[in-house]
Amino acid sequence: MSKNILVTGGAGYIGAILIPELLRLGHKVKVVDNFMFRQTSLNQCCSHSNFKIINGDIRDREFILPHYNDAEIIIPLAAYVGAPLCNKDRTGAQTVNHDAIIMMLENLRKSQIVLMPTTNSAYGSGNKDNLCDENSPLNPISKYAIDKVAIEKKLMERENSISFRL
Repeated sequence: MSKNILVTGGAGYIGAILIPELLRLGHKVKVVDNFMFRQTSLNQCCSHSNFKIINGDIRDREFILPHYNDAEIIIPLAAYVGAPLCNKDRTGAQTVNHDAIIMMLENLRKSQIVLMPTTNSAYGSGNKDNLCDENSPLNPISKYAIDKVAIEKKLMERENSISFRL
């Protein structure tokens, strides 16, 4: 059954692989991305009748809330990814990785599904002698990981939400 899916930050690394697959499966996919890195990863999708892409910022409440409202499934990929970028722009990281996701969670209907990937950096540092799995304790060290863990905790308080630790 075809679903209306919103993917924020969909022009990034995960979205470049995920969006074509969602379209192949027959879903209607809307992507919101601010194209911070001028990426062109979804060019091949632009002619697809079930694809819509919008240049916008998830931190803009008036802009983003109507897009959340239209979706049955939301896949929030928009993020400042990794410790170096988060340390370089701590305000941007806070407002995108944390504040905008809290705003989203507070404004969704109970029936809407959230599928959210998170990061393995939530486990702290690992090495070949210290392997982690989903049962390992969380030990976030970087701002990026700390924000992701906080959001995952908030996400898991909500029905119809799944967190994927990559």
